[in-house]
Amino acid sequence: MKYNWSIIGHEKQLEGLENDLASGNLAHAYLMTGPNSVGKFTVAKKLAGILQCEGDFCHNCNVCMQVEKGCHIDTVEMADNGESIKIDEMRKLIDRLSMTRQSKYKVVLIQSIERMGNEAANSFLKMLEEPPERTIFIMTTDKLKNLLPTIISRVRVVKFGSVSQDYIRNSLKNLFPELEAKTVEEVASLCMGKTGKAMQLASEPEVLAGYIKTYRDILNFLDNRNLADKFKYLDELLADEKQIEVFLDILVNVLRTRMLDGQSEDNRYLNLLSKVEETYILLGKNINSRLALENLMLEL
Repeated sequence: MKYNWSIIGHEKQLEGLENDLASGNLAHAYLMTGPNSVGKFTVAKKLAGILQCEGDFCHNCNVCMQVEKGCHIDTVEMADNGESIKIDEMRKLIDRLSMTRQSKYKVVLIQSIERMGNEAANSFLKMLEEPPERTIFIMTTDKLKNLLPTIISRVRVVKFGSVSQDYIRNSLKNLFPELEAKTVEEVASLCMGKTGKAMQLASEPEVLAGYIKTYRDILNFLDNRNLADKFKYLDELLADEKQIEVFLDILVNVLRTRMLDGQSEDNRYLNLLSKVEETYILLGKNINSRLALENLMLEL
């Protein structure tokens, strides 16, 4: 490929984007969709840099550095800060896009577009229907089904997915030849087919160590029914809510692995997977996190 997209996998999707760039057949809006940690926002930001830099995102000029830092005058970046996107933010975006551009394009990057409330989504839809001249929207979502169908119908959807452990394993051996075989196996197992997560775990030993600890804790919870230990661990999760998603992702991975290995003679793991899915839904609706997780812990 012509560009270094800084991810592994997803060759078909990246080739499609490169064809759009080469042919000039750019959509006015792209939506990168798929599981978390597969590299969607990395690709979105790279695409923004390629569009703005006259040297195809050379990484050396002022434009590239400004895009990378999120301070380029004609590139609006709305990273996921855990908060919903409100109508006032859409109004500010409209005002900014109405200003005279100083670059070839105005580019709008929106991470986790499903964060938009109804008012914000309807306002954004109007922008998609009548986009300002030479403006390109690049968005990501983990939850395509939560978006308005009218928004989806007005964008070019690029679907990202998980890849096999073998693919991850081989890619890591090429990209990180210094990694020990044991570390490669740990990353391939714990990243759950998510290429972005694989890159992070391979390059950040402290994050990998945290994943390994969580994995071992989950095995202990499944094989030992000490409720006091589970609730003590729950307090640790709630103290750092970023770890809740890690815990749930690894739990799903362990349960699916055990089911495939035939370790469940009854429907225990299938029922637990349903309970985890229910917990995801409750947390997505901003139900009390402690209550949702306590109910899950009681099932483990």
